[in-house]
Amino acid sequence: MVLSDTAVRYRNTRQAMTYRTIVSVINEHSGSTVTASYAIALATTTKARLVLYAAHPQGTGETILHHTERHLDHLFAVALDHDIAVTRITEVGLLTRLLPKRVLAENGDLVFYPLLPNEQYGAPLQRQNVHQLLRSIKADLAIMRIMHMGKPHPQHILVPLASGIPDLTRRVSFLALLAQSFHAQITLFHRHNDRGQKVPTDLGKVYTALKQQHLPVLERTGTGPTAKAIALEAISHHNDLIVLGASERSPLRRLFFGNPSGDVMHRPPCNAMLFRAVANMP
Repeated sequence: MVLSDTAVRYRNTRQAMTYRTIVSVINEHSGSTVTASYAIALATTTKARLVLYAAHPQGTGETILHHTERHLDHLFAVALDHDIAVTRITEVGLLTRLLPKRVLAENGDLVFYPLLPNEQYGAPLQRQNVHQLLRSIKADLAIMRIMHMGKPHPQHILVPLASGIPDLTRRVSFLALLAQSFHAQITLFHRHNDRGQKVPTDLGKVYTALKQQHLPVLERTGTGPTAKAIALEAISHHNDLIVLGASERSPLRRLFFGNPSGDVMHRPPCNAMLFRAVANMP
């Protein structure tokens, strides 16, 4: 069998790429426990060390502290049951200041961050915690919006793709690990319009690379505004996780052309993840 250059490069990368330390942010919201279940699944698959991390501003109320500690207790026990090397850390201070330093101190190479209920990736002023973390965390970052507590283990993963993915190799590697961890099917999705827009070349590359790993992969297309097309596809085909890439558009382009990833992450029809590969990673 003759493999494409992309498939060969992916196979070599897949053999070398793994996560050694995964950091999962825990807070008082139950959604953070679902996010941590993804971290636990990937830590099990990659044999990575897991860090369960919480940070509270000075003067945080007892109720919030109690709920967070209860989540930490539960997740720590689950990780031990999976034979994962696990550490739990709680610090006092601002998460946006403490987490990037903690990731460096723990040599973390993947961070799971659950969006707060009122937090919006892609907000116009880009001043929320998630935007500060995108700029400051020197590791791969998986940002999650949890919509359904009862589906912590996705079986049907929807991956919208466009042309010009800057982190194609690492994105493919992460998708493969995700699918393997949950024994899930991946659907690669492309929106086309009435002007005969072609299927992005990157979609074919991702499809070939994932098939080389013997993963179940489908291809589908849709029409209409991007965010609505993604939501309709997820609903009509019962996907339980959407995996998006961080927007590469400049603030000016987002102003004029929108931010589909931000729109989907704000109110997705199912659980959603925004994956950002750190620059300059091997």
